[in-house]
Amino acid sequence: MKRVALIVLAMAVVLTGCGTTSQPAAGQSAAKASTNVQTTKPVYVMAGIINANDKANITTKIAAKVTGISVDVGSVVKQGDTLVTLDTNDIQAQVNQAQAAVAAAQANLANAQAGARPEQIAQAQAAVDAAKSAYTNAQTSYNRDQQLFQSGALPQAQLDAAQTQLTAAQAQYNSAQDQLDLLKKGQTQEAIDALQAQVQQAQSALDYAKTMLANGTIVAPIAGTISAKSINIGELASPGETLLTITNNTSLFVNASLPAGLASSVKVGQDVDVKVSEMPDKNFSGTVSMVNSVVDSQNTSVLVKIQINNPDPALKPGMLAEIGLKK
Repeated sequence: MKRVALIVLAMAVVLTGCGTTSQPAAGQSAAKASTNVQTTKPVYVMAGIINANDKANITTKIAAKVTGISVDVGSVVKQGDTLVTLDTNDIQAQVNQAQAAVAAAQANLANAQAGARPEQIAQAQAAVDAAKSAYTNAQTSYNRDQQLFQSGALPQAQLDAAQTQLTAAQAQYNSAQDQLDLLKKGQTQEAIDALQAQVQQAQSALDYAKTMLANGTIVAPIAGTISAKSINIGELASPGETLLTITNNTSLFVNASLPAGLASSVKVGQDVDVKVSEMPDKNFSGTVSMVNSVVDSQNTSVLVKIQINNPDPALKPGMLAEIGLKK
């Protein structure tokens, strides 16, 4: 940027000098004046650094060891090409576990919605019949023991034991009957809703695990050339860390500094001439795409964005460019 500032300052001085040059004598011929107009060259009043409109820093969303890198600096890639693969064995295990949880939750819901099978109801009915028979026998035994107790032929302890057996038999009978009624009626709507919620929760966990697994393959978000690489196979890739940089050199621009005093001479849409020091024998055409309305107070310049219309493969981001106004 210091180099750019010096160039802009030098241009401003040259332009000031040009403004005080004496005009041609009135006696000069019209032909000579015409020749001067035809040979007028662009006046270079701006300088800046070439940059790319399309540039992507490639990062990872998961922390994992790098198992493969399919590109290097200078590699040309298309959008969607695989760049980096990460170790996802642990995440694959999480996916498998989540898939099993979904299957179990769906099975529980299906069973609840289908209701009891006929053989389950028959089995529950048999349990009710057996419990009822046991309760009837216990009731008969208790009635008999109570009569014997009242006649003095049975001690209190034996009657208490009969009462306990009767109470237990009645509880068993009631429980069996309740189970049979539940099977016949099926699950309540509240129970069905709870099972459906379990299925949705398990599915959300599976979707998340699959997303994390997909993040183990990093692809190119744009087409371009690999301009930087800071990761190697076997190293740990961490979220937020730039692994690669892709630059699309087919769409280049220059953020140039224009002396504030010349701001009125540059308009959006204006054609300009672009010259690069690394390619002195070649000029490029550009178009002004933005003129900042704010003056930089530090160097009294205005930021102007120039879109390069005919980028050459030899043009690279980072090169210094001078911008000339066409007469």
